[in-house]
Amino acid sequence: MKLSQILDYLKDENIPFHVVHEMELDVSPSNFKKFIENGIYHITSGFNGDLNSIKNSVIICDQELENENTQLIVDNPQLVHYMVVGLFKEKQVNSIHPTAIIHPKAKIGQNVHIGEYSIVKEAIIEDNVRIESHVVIYNKVHIKKGTFIDSNSCIGPGGLVWVWNDKGERIVQPQIGGVIIEEDCHLGTDITIVRGSLAEDTRIGRGTVIAHGSKIGHGSDIGEMVHMANNISIAGNTVIGNRSFFGSGSVVPPNVKIPANTVIGAGAMVNKNFKEEYLTLVGVPAKILYKENFKSKGKGTPVPFKKN
Repeated sequence: MKLSQILDYLKDENIPFHVVHEMELDVSPSNFKKFIENGIYHITSGFNGDLNSIKNSVIICDQELENENTQLIVDNPQLVHYMVVGLFKEKQVNSIHPTAIIHPKAKIGQNVHIGEYSIVKEAIIEDNVRIESHVVIYNKVHIKKGTFIDSNSCIGPGGLVWVWNDKGERIVQPQIGGVIIEEDCHLGTDITIVRGSLAEDTRIGRGTVIAHGSKIGHGSDIGEMVHMANNISIAGNTVIGNRSFFGSGSVVPPNVKIPANTVIGAGAMVNKNFKEEYLTLVGVPAKILYKENFKSKGKGTPVPFKKN
């Protein structure tokens, strides 16, 4: 893609920028894991690495550098870099694969993709949803517009809730609730979201991202714009506040309430309710590492969003 096309895109998005050492380049996405010529990189103030390996490229930065590459100076280099490399994303065509099995009473919206060997039972799939291969969607599941579900995930199976009777026999409560996945969610591979147990639904809030291997228990209420890294385990009837972040392998037992904008460290186990927003919790059991976590960036976690 030519630099001029990128600059036109930023103008269309009303992103202020200034160009230093402008050259007519044809560039590709890149980062500091692998240097390529004619790449697009980003750095921020305080960067102390070596830029000598970058040749004939675009560096997105927040102040002018002593460097002969083309520099695109913006307020938020990382954000602009992510926006720009999104222009290179492969265009996908939505269709329903002939091997997919769809219940005759399922309600399928417009421009929906259902991949190879996926099964959709009596569910509602709204417009522009993309479901990849080998996904199972159970009855009483409602997936709203723009959501993406990757391969080998399972939405809406029953959980296990039971008590002993006076003979020591296990009496299982039926699982007859549903699942609601709101707009623009992204679910990775091998994710299981269990249905609500009785009258309630398990809910995944708008814009939430759940990475590979994570499991969500019955009746849980996951807020909007939550991020769960890989292999998260959320037990039944938990309540997760908006814009919370879960590090890899973290665990939440049943009936725990986590306030909005909480950051939970990798491997932590949160076994009690917290009330204050903007906490960072770490350890087993989890304790408060610090408050007002929007003031600093944790290792491997984004700075929590706080509107000025």
